Amino acid sequence: MRVSVVKPFRLNHNHFLLRGLLVGGVVFVAVILIGFWVTFTQREKQVTQRQESLLQQAQLLEAAAKDQVDAGHNAVAIKLFTQVLEVTPERSESLYSRAVAYANLGQYEQAMKDFEAAIAANPHWALPLAGRASTYAALGNLDKAIDDLDKAINLEPGEATLFSNRGQLYYQKGKIELAREDFNRAVQQSPDLVAARFNRGVLLYALDKNREAIADFSHAIQVDPAQAPSYFNRGLIYAEIGETSKARADLEQFVTLSDNEEWLKIANAALAELATTDP
Repeated sequence: MRVSVVKPFRLNHNHFLLRGLLVGGVVFVAVILIGFWVTFTQREKQVTQRQESLLQQAQLLEAAAKDQVDAGHNAVAIKLFTQVLEVTPERSESLYSRAVAYANLGQYEQAMKDFEAAIAANPHWALPLAGRASTYAALGNLDKAIDDLDKAINLEPGEATLFSNRGQLYYQKGKIELAREDFNRAVQQSPDLVAARFNRGVLLYALDKNREAIADFSHAIQVDPAQAPSYFNRGLIYAEIGETSKARADLEQFVTLSDNEEWLKIANAALAELATTDP
């Protein structure tokens, strides 16, 4: 009878050691990954907070810059807008506003660059197109100016100022009927838009429609009594049609409001002539 000998079970210490190392390694890697994740999250949060802080500072600078433009301090405004754009280089509002400041200073090349950048940043915004149109007009390129206003009107067909501006350009090109259509459209959309009333009044006077022109200038004066050019034009029309007392009153009012030396000479000469004919 053979007796089977059961071999004693031998612990494989190397096996347990390997498992222990693997488990420990997993824990170690997990701790490292958690550490990386926490660090990354903290850094991401810090970056976000910094970006928000810079954006808030940029917004404050932009508001201050716009105030400077309104006050006529365009050079100061340009410096502030430039600081804003260092933080938000593709901000269309800042590009547009800096372009306006450049245009106010007669720096049309710089204005054009900013208007074009603003258009590229926001192609669906009409204002930069209108701004570039004004720059083209200042440079004598009326066709490109009209083309930009066409695009702006397609984007904002309810904006009366765009029609008034395009009408003025049509008038300069001698396209009287197109100009009149635009002025009528502008007045229809915004009856109290002084620029549209004034521009249409000029056109109506050129068409020998004196009473209609006087009506437009009168409406412009009613809306903005400090608007000197309307007094000047209405006064000259009154003088032309023989209503001398009204002519004198308008021209005297113009003299008190205006600082345009060339127009003041004409107004004073007209007043002197009226003095010799007015009873």
